[in-house]
Amino acid sequence: MTNWMRRSGNRPGIAASNRYRVAFGIASGLAIFAIDTFTTLASAVAVLYVLVIVLAGDLGSKKAIRRTSAICAILTLISFATSHAHNLESQATLRLLFSLAANIVTTLLLLRRVGDEAALKESEHRYRTIFETLAVAIWENDFRFVKAELDKLRQRGIVDIRPYLADNHDFVVRMRRAVRITDVNQTALKLMGVPSKDEFFRTLDDFLPDNDGGFAHFLAGIFEGQTEFQSETTVRSRDGRLIPILVALSFPKDGSGLDRIQASIIDMTERHQFQEALETSRQELEQASRAAMIGEISASIAHEVNQPLSAIMTFVQAGTRWLNRQPPDIDEAKLALQDAVAATEHAAQVVKRVRMLLGKSKSENAEVTVDAAIADAVQLKQKELVADGVQVNLSLMAQGGTVRGDRVLLQQVFLNIISNAMHAMETADTRALTIQSSLTDEGIAIRFTDSGAGLGSMAPETLFKPFNTTKPNGMGLGLAMCRSIMMAHSGTISIRDRMDGQGAVVEVRLPLAVDEEEAVTLTA
Repeated sequence: MTNWMRRSGNRPGIAASNRYRVAFGIASGLAIFAIDTFTTLASAVAVLYVLVIVLAGDLGSKKAIRRTSAICAILTLISFATSHAHNLESQATLRLLFSLAANIVTTLLLLRRVGDEAALKESEHRYRTIFETLAVAIWENDFRFVKAELDKLRQRGIVDIRPYLADNHDFVVRMRRAVRITDVNQTALKLMGVPSKDEFFRTLDDFLPDNDGGFAHFLAGIFEGQTEFQSETTVRSRDGRLIPILVALSFPKDGSGLDRIQASIIDMTERHQFQEALETSRQELEQASRAAMIGEISASIAHEVNQPLSAIMTFVQAGTRWLNRQPPDIDEAKLALQDAVAATEHAAQVVKRVRMLLGKSKSENAEVTVDAAIADAVQLKQKELVADGVQVNLSLMAQGGTVRGDRVLLQQVFLNIISNAMHAMETADTRALTIQSSLTDEGIAIRFTDSGAGLGSMAPETLFKPFNTTKPNGMGLGLAMCRSIMMAHSGTISIRDRMDGQGAVVEVRLPLAVDEEEAVTLTA
């Protein structure tokens, strides 16, 4: 017993009070042993050893409890052997067994209590570690006074708290000052720029800006019995910097634990910076898109008007040659100038239609005879086709087939396709362009088949993208414009290689025009 006291007294970390407790326990044990051994008291004096075991239990060590219990049991047996070795009485034996049983039960209870306390301390340590190291800022608030004041308002007959809070700003400020901060974790200290918990803000009013309106809504939520709160607000750090945060609180339904309500705080600074950067990027993208659109409109107009200008130049040159003849051929010159005027009007219409198309405005909507529009397009390109040695084979079998749309735009599609075919056949030995039209169940199909080099390695879909071209000096807008015009007319355009590999096929499909009376009948 003395050795155990010596070891306990010399163990680092044992407080003076523990040493006194050990000394008192040893003295009590010796006194109980002396009384039990050397007196004639006919009672279970050894039961008092449980007091010594309880004193050992206060040390919080299972090892100390077991040792003390064993020593007390040994002392009990020694006293019994000394006093009753020659005269075993049944009552003395029963007192012995009763004392030993009390010793065992007390020891088991103390061991269980010490185990529970150790588990509780470990749990508290684990949760404290989680609380301190969590990446989310947390501070605990005492809302007891606030809840009591709100209950007083209810007792005064106030049912709708929101108008009251709006008219009594001083009450809101007073409640902010009444909410005490009882604890914070390390993340909260770092967020608010405070070095230690002792220096942290004492109340909500210490770091909430004067113009904060979220706390009033929060008070209204408590008054109305809400248990979950989440909102965005702003807090002021120790150095005066305003920090946007997302705060979330939970109140117990039974109203208990109001002195330790935890608020989870998420710093929204990076999110707001990201949103601002995203908004800046969006604005820059819109500006770039507008600039690209302006460039595309300009390039499209330049591309589409180039063909009428070429025709005008051809007609003017022809008229000049007729006038330079000796004698001048006035009639032919007049015809050439009339063609130039028609081409000029066509150029003006092209510019107008392209601007309307790109500007999302409505173009002209009338019935267009497809075969006639194709024939007119070939006529406009006739001199260029002859000059390039291109043989045109027309097989227009959609007689009477009409579509509803803009004749100028549709004709421009045909002109673009013919021009592309002429460029594709520049290096071909045989230059032949076959244009076929036919009526189908879905509408009118038009095929332009050339004898050029075909698509090669180009994917068909990429040819319809703006500024994508296979021509050395091309702008890559012809087919893109054709697709836009087709979409505006509920039609389609596609391109593929010929089955025999000797050129490409461009196919245009348009729906037939529906008579207005017939459309009304079908709708009905």
